[in-house]
Amino acid sequence: MASLPEYYFPVKEEVFLKMMRRRGLLLFLLFIFALPGCSTASPGKLSVATATVSLATPKSLSNAQQIDAYLSHLAATGALTGSVLVARDGSVFSKGYGPADKDAHIPNTVQTMFRIGSNTKQFTAMAILLLQQRGKLHVQDKLCIYITNCPQDWRTITLYNLLIHTSGIPDYTNFADFAVTWNQPATPAQLIARFKDRPLDFPPGQKWSYSNSGYILLGYIIERVSGESYATFLQQNIFTPLQMKHTGYDDSHPHLPTHATGYYAHYVRPEFYDMTVFDAAGALYSNIEDLYTWDQALVRHTLVPQQALEAMFTPHIPCPLHGCLLSTDLGYGYGWFIAQEPLGRLIYHLGRVDGYFTFNGFYPARGIAVVVLSNLEGTNVLKIATMLARMVT
Repeated sequence: MASLPEYYFPVKEEVFLKMMRRRGLLLFLLFIFALPGCSTASPGKLSVATATVSLATPKSLSNAQQIDAYLSHLAATGALTGSVLVARDGSVFSKGYGPADKDAHIPNTVQTMFRIGSNTKQFTAMAILLLQQRGKLHVQDKLCIYITNCPQDWRTITLYNLLIHTSGIPDYTNFADFAVTWNQPATPAQLIARFKDRPLDFPPGQKWSYSNSGYILLGYIIERVSGESYATFLQQNIFTPLQMKHTGYDDSHPHLPTHATGYYAHYVRPEFYDMTVFDAAGALYSNIEDLYTWDQALVRHTLVPQQALEAMFTPHIPCPLHGCLLSTDLGYGYGWFIAQEPLGRLIYHLGRVDGYFTFNGFYPARGIAVVVLSNLEGTNVLKIATMLARMVT
């Protein structure tokens, strides 16, 4: 991979390459590795901008041809396979590039569905806020309220700690035996059993360390409190109300032609794995149009009041040294990273499941949204998304 300008990818390239080669780690957000800890001092709450983007039939962006030329060049050189959407103030460009399935000669389109990996976490966080809004739980509740035979080390952990990755609970996707179990279906309780008796990596609240285990616990709590499966709760309370008809809990055997097949480099297919091993940490699929609808619903605070979204989009804990994805990152909110870019406040997340790499982000004060969904794992979705945001200003 050629060296990338710091503006696009300030993470050291050798670290990025090492992460991209790891096949034992199926689900991560670019830095599932152990990262240096940091203080939990809050940088202050974010005031969510009130700029909105119309959900009416979108107009085309004025520089659509320039955007298409850039993306077509990436596709022609093998740097992009997937679907892309970029929007500003109601004007939208969206298009698919490369094959959704190479063998079947099915192209990617704006409606093609992709596994979105850790972009699932923003929906899990919203489900928690919805239940809090209804008085069913609170983010400051102790975790052990909801866990039978709760470990002693977990007694001080709160749902808040799980949301912002400060619980100290080790990430089960980093365990040595994860690779030999990823093709076996698992319930949330069975996933929790994998890490329930493990020692904490650090005292709760003292450091930041990305942990899929925390979001598995949040999914389990959503089911216990709501009395519904995680998939059903999201469908009934988020996807159906927002008319997100191409989003849901993914099938372990995605169906052509509507769902893209994931690939490593040179269109090598990953081995089979069961999506239940990711559950509330990364088991969802979506497409670019639905994620754009989702982003605009957040900016318009359609599902929960603005106060709840301010908590979601507040950088509750700063990035650890050398641990940020962008040099402008302020920290982590509830299922989102928050950065202060030259274009303004950026709320975003990356997601990876083997064969897929995804970006979803928006600049609320600018009315800009960018969604990049790739079914070729080497696609640098962060670089592409950053460039597209600059192109629509």
